[in-house]
Amino acid sequence: MPQLRSYLTLWPARLRPFSACRGVRMRLHRKPLPIFRPQFELLPIELIVQIFKYLTPSDRRSAGFVCSRWYEASKYCRFAEQTVLHLVGVDFDDFKPPVMNLILADRTFPVIKLSRVKLNVCSKFWANYGPFVREITFEKCMIWRERVISLFKHMPKLRVARFVECDLLRDDLFRTWKFFDNGLYTIDFPGVESLSLARNNFSELQFESMVEMMPNVTRVDFSNCFRQMQTTRKMFLLGCIQKFIVRRQYVLRSVNISGIPVDDIFLRGLADARGLLLDELSLTYNEKMPSRDPAIVDLFRRQTNLRFLDVTSSTGITDYCLDQIVKHIRGLKVLNMTGCWGVSDYGIKEIFRLQHLEILTLSNCIRMSKHGIMDGAAFSNRMILKELHLELLDTLDEECVVKIGANFPNLTVLNIGGSSTCMSDWSAQYIFCNLVHLEHLNIERSTKLTDAGFTGIDLPEKTFSIWDVEETFAIDRLKKLRVLKVSGCYRMTDFALRYGFKFTELKELSLSRCHQISEAGIERLVATCPALEYLDLSECPNINDNCVKMIAVQLKRISTLKLANCPLLTETCLAFLTTFCKNLKYLYVRGCFKLPPDIVDRLSQIPTLRQVYKS
Repeated sequence: MPQLRSYLTLWPARLRPFSACRGVRMRLHRKPLPIFRPQFELLPIELIVQIFKYLTPSDRRSAGFVCSRWYEASKYCRFAEQTVLHLVGVDFDDFKPPVMNLILADRTFPVIKLSRVKLNVCSKFWANYGPFVREITFEKCMIWRERVISLFKHMPKLRVARFVECDLLRDDLFRTWKFFDNGLYTIDFPGVESLSLARNNFSELQFESMVEMMPNVTRVDFSNCFRQMQTTRKMFLLGCIQKFIVRRQYVLRSVNISGIPVDDIFLRGLADARGLLLDELSLTYNEKMPSRDPAIVDLFRRQTNLRFLDVTSSTGITDYCLDQIVKHIRGLKVLNMTGCWGVSDYGIKEIFRLQHLEILTLSNCIRMSKHGIMDGAAFSNRMILKELHLELLDTLDEECVVKIGANFPNLTVLNIGGSSTCMSDWSAQYIFCNLVHLEHLNIERSTKLTDAGFTGIDLPEKTFSIWDVEETFAIDRLKKLRVLKVSGCYRMTDFALRYGFKFTELKELSLSRCHQISEAGIERLVATCPALEYLDLSECPNINDNCVKMIAVQLKRISTLKLANCPLLTETCLAFLTTFCKNLKYLYVRGCFKLPPDIVDRLSQIPTLRQVYKS
């Protein structure tokens, strides 16, 4: 301390020689200070990869354009598995784009999806990149048996194979296959673990031949098959599927037969298969449950290892079934009961006793009221539930929404779209206050919700009021939001967009049928939500060409833009899209009667454009 005092007393004296030189003009040469900036590009590649793990695939793709080191990190093999190479409506020809460009690529494609792609020409692509493919999907593809076999031979690491809706085209995948020609029946692919034949019509021979080609399959998907097929034929093919499941009962872990109504006779065969211990099960049960020895109940009692159960549109599921599920499938994590009209509040209340339940879907359960959720919330493990879907339920009210906000603070997904009576300015405030971890929020058609609820400004009654402290909450308190759907909230205006919408990480926003949104709100929106990739402004009558210009200039990542039934749009907006949109893939302009008929030709300069939906 003495030394510090002496220094402080002497310090002003040190400046005296400079202040005393009043008659001498001194020129002080100041060197410009060097500009220091963080050199993130010099970080070790391992550290950059760890940081990129917290980003979404689209964010990593954008970050890869910063520098060569970040680009290298964005192509890390684990990141590549989260990216899908999706080709739509192209000829798979080495001398035509995009295949011509893909052959020269310096990266691999572990996940590939082909929609309406013609594979009638042999390509070098499969020889070069087939050894890295782990998952492939054919959707509505015109393809022959020899081509499938020749492709799969180049994919020794293939684990997932999907053939979706391949029976809609002429010369389709299944109708023309003859497996016994040239001994092709003996060819198999033992590495495939997951097989999907969803939305197809096939014969017994075709089905048996396909599953025999993949002897080690543990996950099968036959959902929504046998459409427009006679009942007797459908029941016969369901018997084939039943025999296959029983035959593979010791190895199967996931079965999806949803969309094909099954009866008690079919389920009895599964219930009696003692070696069938599934992790995932999806089915549709619409029959009236028998009074004696119901097979559906026996099936639930024996499938104690289930972690995922989907009984969408199963009108035969009752409260008794739910009671058996709660008693015997204690480790259930995902339960989807959309459209289960036979379930009442008692069954809903029992569901919340599942202590490991993370995702619960009760949409369109018309017999359910608010009491099933409010009473069940008292029994639930309030810290576990992550997703709650309550769409199309007009039986809910504001009190129920407040209860949800108070009892499930860790929700990341809340879907109450179409429930027009439950979301008001008062209940919305409790959602914005308590559910700060939300990443997906659907409150479509909430006709009671106004700007005051979105912003917390000018509320007639404050959310919290203690003595002289009053507090309200705006929707931008939900900092983690990635998807926000507020379509049909027609009482929302530009005021809500200006003072409530500030989301730096929001990817998808639906504002359709918000009639009072205009240019002033869009100007603020594009400035505060720069990461938007999907924007729906359909049926917003005040959206004009200037709004499209601001969207095209400011939102660099926009890939899907919906402007259907916007009457003020003219051909001027097409020039803005062509000039500034470099990532646009899908454009919806149906009902925009002022636009010219040659929209596709005018937008042909956008390299990423896949489809224009026009009138």
